[in-house]
Parts: sequence; structure tokens; C-alpha cells
Amino acid sequence: MPVHLAGDYLDWLLAQGEQGLGVHVVTLNAEMTMLAKEEPRLAELIRCAELVVPDGSGVVWALNKSNRTEIQVSRCPGIELVTNLLPGAGQRRWRVYLIGAAPGLVQALAPEWEKKYPGLQIVGTQDGYFTAGQESEIQANIARTKPHLILLGLGVPKQEFTIQRWRDAAPQALWIGVGGSFDVWTGAKERAPQWFRDNNLEWAYRLYKEPWRWRRMLALPRFAWHVLRSGVSS
Repeated sequence: MPVHLAGDYLDWLLAQGEQGLGVHVVTLNAEMTMLAKEEPRLAELIRCAELVVPDGSGVVWALNKSNRTEIQVSRCPGIELVTNLLPGAGQRRWRVYLIGAAPGLVQALAPEWEKKYPGLQIVGTQDGYFTAGQESEIQANIARTKPHLILLGLGVPKQEFTIQRWRDAAPQALWIGVGGSFDVWTGAKERAPQWFRDNNLEWAYRLYKEPWRWRRMLALPRFAWHVLRSGVSS
């Protein structure tokens, strides 16, 4: 799995985009890791991704625990990675395609981003409620508009499998799964306050705001137990 333990993700991604070298960026957290243990297709997809970044605090903990060098891995939330990528994308007049979220959200976000990041060109928007019968039309539009950057907020693992199916429509693009980030960018949902982020408790705030997610959160202790057990057996 090509996890970059150090280095500037932004510079690397901008360089890849400038050269037209396609990239699938996976933002990995504990929930996705445990899901990949049960879903071989997802595990293989993660292994084949050109860039995997440690999105979750659990993944950072596991990497640092297993790391035998002095290099410390830092968390790189996907929402922050993309937010920090957008100014450079605007400066390079990149074409961007937004896919996901509830109807109307990415459509409303497009003019806001074009105003906020001068030079950015939103060449396509699509909510996350498309049908299988609409996929070929969306792919044809992606191929026609030739985006440099494609953001999919469809949730895990749907967004990853969609990227896998659609990459041939824009092999030169940076494809990034952004989960629920569109909801935050549009103000539909509130991200955890900075204190929670700084103390690796963003998951706790999310559970407080969305208690129905408790079953999904069970992946966190399962992941920790798996890491600890692997350490004992190694």
C-alpha cells in the first residue's frame, strides 16, 4: 500500500495534475480499513491506488506504532487535503467535476468555489442520487469536459468502486473520494470544532451529532484490537 509517510501531498498532486498523470487518492481511516478486511475487492483497490493518505487518527496511530524508523506519520484529513489543493488548482485554471451529496448541493457549491478560487473552472456537477442507467451519460460528460480534478462524495466503498469503473473516462485526472465533505463545504453539516480535531476526537463529535452512526463506530475498537493483536503476534 503506497502510503506516503512524509512529504508534501499538495506539491506531488499538483505536479501529477500538471503532467496529466492520473491519480486515485484514497483517504484511509479505521472504518475503511476494517471494511477492506471483509471485502477483498476494496482491499485490492486500496493497494492499487497511486496515493493513500492517513485520514483517520486510528490509522495514524497504527502506522506510528508499527513504524520502526523515527519518521512520524501525521494525519491528513481528506477534507483538508482538497481544501488546500483548490487554491493551486485555481492558479493553474484546472477544470473540476463535482459528484455527490443531496440534489442541489454541489450545484450551489460550484459558483461559490469559482468565486473563492479565481481561475477554477467547475465543468460539471452531479448529485449522488444517479441511477445505474445514468452512469454512461455521466462518464461521457466527464470524457467530454476533460477535468483535471474529480471529487466524488458517495461514501465508502461506493465512491471507490465508482472511481474504479469510471477512470477510463478521464485517465489524466486526479480522482479523490471525499465522503461527506460536500455537506461540510456547503454548510449542510458542521465539522467538529478545532479542539476535537487537534485531540483526535473528531469521531466522538460526529457520534454526538449523529448518534445513529454508533454501529459504524464499532469499527474503531475492532481496528485497535486488530492492530494490538498483530503487534503481539509479530
